Amino acid sequence: MKQRSLGRTGLGVSEIGFGCGPTAGLMIRGTFDDRRNAVARALDLGINYFDTAPVYGDTISEANLGAILRSLDAKPIIATKIALTLRDLDDIGGAVVRSVGASLARLGVDHLALVHLHNRVGPERAEKPDIGSGALLTVDDVLGPNGVVAALKSLRDRGAIDFFGCCAFGGDTPAVERLIDSDAFDVVLVHYSLLNPTAWLSDTSPDLRDYGGVGASAAAAGMGSIALRVLEGGMLTSSTARHALAGPPLGVEEIALAERTTMLASLSNAMNLGEIAIRYALSNEQLTTVLVGFSDTAQIEQTIGWADKGPLPISMLSHIHEQQTAHFTRKTGP
Repeated sequence: MKQRSLGRTGLGVSEIGFGCGPTAGLMIRGTFDDRRNAVARALDLGINYFDTAPVYGDTISEANLGAILRSLDAKPIIATKIALTLRDLDDIGGAVVRSVGASLARLGVDHLALVHLHNRVGPERAEKPDIGSGALLTVDDVLGPNGVVAALKSLRDRGAIDFFGCCAFGGDTPAVERLIDSDAFDVVLVHYSLLNPTAWLSDTSPDLRDYGGVGASAAAAGMGSIALRVLEGGMLTSSTARHALAGPPLGVEEIALAERTTMLASLSNAMNLGEIAIRYALSNEQLTTVLVGFSDTAQIEQTIGWADKGPLPISMLSHIHEQQTAHFTRKTGP
């Protein structure tokens, strides 16, 4: 498994990251033995980055990941997250410190390399964003004198964490750009896939969320970037069947998004659509890591096999870009 540098952090992270969220379900609904075997195999194959969060399975993911890693005596790079509620905003600093402390306890470690702000940002506070976890925060909630960043810096000064990231999946893109421009964050979580490349391309389609090139902006600022939803929750695979542990069936909006372009039909005749999706993301040299949720060991081996083939052929990338420009206007990127 090849590694890439996670921006200015200097951390070398595997191109494929192990997503421990609810969609694939393994870290939440799998048996101990299945989880242990899968994590052991992932480590053997070179995956060194594991992504979890308190909201995944209502803390079950963190607890299960910690137990598995202790049983294997393994110490990979672990990233977890903070998702503040509106009630937490009366004491943002205290809520951040308590959240990270609880995560450390569940994971059974005294230090984390990376903690992400899971909340999205917007012009005004709201109980819930349109996408994501926790409340919708303002930029001042994050960057202000008693905000999230100040609390994360205090945790860093205590040696509890090394680096921190923000989330650009959902929320208000201009607000995310302000977080990037602040130089306070080391890493950004981005939504990036065949169906939505707008973290590096500027969109002109009214039915697609436009991320306004935030991935390119983050890379220019020296930040690492971690891609979410590369497989679009299982939509970008050649199989319509879902694993027994996997999350609920695709929704109407997701299916409509998949059907909005004829590109996928032509691509799926060339190779497995999942392989195309993974290798498409990894063809972007500005992207550090692709997060994939796994339901079993076979999926890990298959995904790493795809990644090890390297970027897509130039001819296929050209075809994809030609199809995308029917819907997107290029801003910057691969």
